[in-house]
Amino acid sequence: MARLQAGEFDLLVVGGGIHGLFTAYDAAARGMSVALIDRGDLGSGISFNHQRTIHGGLRALQSGHIRKCQEQIRERRAWARIAPHLLRPLPFLIGTYRGTRRSRTAVRLGFKLYDFVGRSRNANVLPELHLPNGRLESAATTRRLSPGVNTSRLSGGAIWYDYQTVHPDRLTWTVALAADQAGAVVCTYAEMVAPRRDGARVTGATVRDVMSGESLEVRAKAVVFAAGAGLAALQGQCGVSGAAPLVLAMNLLLDRPAKDISIAAPSSRGRMFTAVPWRGHVLVGTWQSDDEVQAGDDTPLAASVDACLAEAGSAFPAMAPTRADIRFVHCGLVPAQTTAKGLELMAESRVIVHQEAPGLVSIVGVKYTTARLTAERAVDAVVNLTGAQARPCRTGTALLPHADVADSDGLLQETCQLLGVRLDRDVQAHLAGWYGTEASAVLRCAHEAKAMARLSAESPVLEGELNYAIREAAAVRLEDVVFRRTPLCSAGRPGADALGRAADIMAAMCGWTPERRDEELARVHARLVI
Repeated sequence: MARLQAGEFDLLVVGGGIHGLFTAYDAAARGMSVALIDRGDLGSGISFNHQRTIHGGLRALQSGHIRKCQEQIRERRAWARIAPHLLRPLPFLIGTYRGTRRSRTAVRLGFKLYDFVGRSRNANVLPELHLPNGRLESAATTRRLSPGVNTSRLSGGAIWYDYQTVHPDRLTWTVALAADQAGAVVCTYAEMVAPRRDGARVTGATVRDVMSGESLEVRAKAVVFAAGAGLAALQGQCGVSGAAPLVLAMNLLLDRPAKDISIAAPSSRGRMFTAVPWRGHVLVGTWQSDDEVQAGDDTPLAASVDACLAEAGSAFPAMAPTRADIRFVHCGLVPAQTTAKGLELMAESRVIVHQEAPGLVSIVGVKYTTARLTAERAVDAVVNLTGAQARPCRTGTALLPHADVADSDGLLQETCQLLGVRLDRDVQAHLAGWYGTEASAVLRCAHEAKAMARLSAESPVLEGELNYAIREAAAVRLEDVVFRRTPLCSAGRPGADALGRAADIMAAMCGWTPERRDEELARVHARLVI
């Protein structure tokens, strides 16, 4: 917190989701002095609750928006270039039907156009991440790959490829690391309580330390709000507007065996649902509420979960999901727009320059896929507002930290030999896959702390990873560690006693009282309750 008072920043970013983090990273990499604050942990809002895919704009093309399709293809390629260690190609299958807009002829022509528009999709991308052209499959193959597919007038299937984020929370964290390494001051559990003003101009913020309650003043030449569902409240403090209405969006992780293909199908309400393989289970969604939901609404989720289950069941009748099948509920409030059909998920992010409050810019962030580009546009706006001497944006080509896929396994094996350590195969795969080239530092920390034991037999996460998260990765709460610094709870409950052991380790390291330890554990259990 003290670093937030070190003079005047060129830019203060409020909100530490993927849009805010990319904004801070981009601005700092261009040579600006930057601070970022978030009232909770980084990536703990809607950036945690999405469907783990990086899309290339096929739906935009179906709607005739070629420019938007090209944009999303470019951003999908940018992700593959900057984070190759955390992405993998994933096929998507949808049925084709005689006499409809999804006939084989129509889809074949659509794929030809899509492949032409995206003909540079693999440029400067590692060969193992190259995406093939779309293709058609037979009806028999479609029925085999998608049990329960609607067979009435079924003529076959269509397969296209996008990317899956193998470890989405680690991916968000590496953008935070990039911002930090570029020189940004990144501060969690720091809440903006009021704007600083010089007349109409916004010149920073009064910030409260959420953990201690103390307040301080942060001065900045410009402020960017990237606060997700909290945007309207922040804008209200500054007397400006532009936040979108919010709807509840939901994806359910189901205890179903997963094939290595994502299935798409329309639900009974006409929404396109996908069933995505993830962590050995199936992530189904995206469901959305019909009505606007206010930020801070604490209405129980039970009715929404049931509605999501019902709609998912209509899209994938062979799956027949029930409450007992749910391992984890991913949900959050997302921007919406009013259409002839009612409220629908907003299709495109917006950057708002508030003329009535000079120095203030708002991001209405929509897609994880295009967060980097949206942030670039926000930083361009800040440069224009402040006249800063800024270098060109490089976030679309520069590797994110620990992303050198050629070195991660070798470095970890060398470290094991130096320490005289033998790792179980799944532990080694976890460390290299999650941390990339940072895995060696994590292993050394765990070995030094004599914390090489697993937290549970069912999970490859080591006790020493908690030590590392607290010492080196700004973990403050138990939920920071088990949901975002490690994958311990990202697929549901991690096994007997794992959470209790994790709470004990953090309590010992952080000096928690027994009451604080139980409170932290209760917060995690509440997130895991369905």
